[in-house]
Amino acid sequence: MAKSTPTRKGKRRPAKGRSKKAPGLSWKALGAIAVVGLLVLGAVALMRMWAPAERRPAAAERAKPPLREPAAAARVQPAEKQPKAPAAPSRPTEQPAPPQRPASETPTAKPPPAPSTEPDGLRAALPPPAPDLPPVKKRPRVAIIIDDMGHDRQMAEKFVGLHAPVTFAILPHSPYQEAIARLAYERGLEVMLHLPMEPIEYPEVNPGPGALLTSMDPDELLRVLEKNLKAVPHIKGVNNHMGSRLTANSEQMYQVFTVLKRHGLYFVDSRTTEESVCRPSARLFQLPFAQRDVFLDHAQDPASIRKQLRELVRIALRRGEALGIGHPHPNTYQVLKEELPALREQLELVPASSLTRPVG
Repeated sequence: MAKSTPTRKGKRRPAKGRSKKAPGLSWKALGAIAVVGLLVLGAVALMRMWAPAERRPAAAERAKPPLREPAAAARVQPAEKQPKAPAAPSRPTEQPAPPQRPASETPTAKPPPAPSTEPDGLRAALPPPAPDLPPVKKRPRVAIIIDDMGHDRQMAEKFVGLHAPVTFAILPHSPYQEAIARLAYERGLEVMLHLPMEPIEYPEVNPGPGALLTSMDPDELLRVLEKNLKAVPHIKGVNNHMGSRLTANSEQMYQVFTVLKRHGLYFVDSRTTEESVCRPSARLFQLPFAQRDVFLDHAQDPASIRKQLRELVRIALRRGEALGIGHPHPNTYQVLKEELPALREQLELVPASSLTRPVG
């Protein structure tokens, strides 16, 4: 029991225990100290959070021992900057460094090809590289037209049997015009209308049925021309039969070329006169056009025909193309039959349309 203390009047009152006051004061002090400590720790934490990034070393770096060096692979490649490993979270124990990529797997620029290490003797023994070949030149092209077709069917069959791309020029209103045109077309040969025109020697020299004459007015000339075009089937073009007078008349050649242009046909000038106006007229109408270079059988003996054939080849080799005109004579057929193998080795035989083009 607690002892009582005497009062001034001799009465005693109970004494308050000191053991109860001391513990109360001690807990308040500890609480104040704890609060102060927490405030200090919070201030330190805030200062670290606000400090610059350079001054906050990563926890993984702080955890590393001071003598540890970076991986060898990072030192081998000074030219390439290694990416920094992300900072690991703070742990009580040291975390191992992330595995480094082997140097052999690091993508690098392709090195230049190493110089040849072959000895000179070995290189000398190897065959030299193949030289660059020159571009292949096109072979000259030659077209051969056989005029005056339509009167001799057997001779037409012989020329078809040459198996060469000769062009048949068929006279209108001739006895076998349709049969020969159909035969040539079926065998893949080109067909033309061999259009009769007035020569200088007319009327002593008659060009035959369907001739265009300088005495005709425009209506009559166009009517006769249209009739001639319908007489021969499968035609792709026209060339003149005789016509040394009419082909020198520009007004009438304009009328002829107007019709040919409308029908989509080409024209080959047989060049029966040096005064022909066919070329400038064709230029005016932009009509596909060509002209004869050589008459093969003006003289019908075999030697002369061979000579003219060699001239045709010479022009083709020099100019790149040439056009010859022959006729359905037995000697012409025989010479062509004998010379065709040699011609095919030097030239390319083509139909007449392959050599026609608008005159520039």
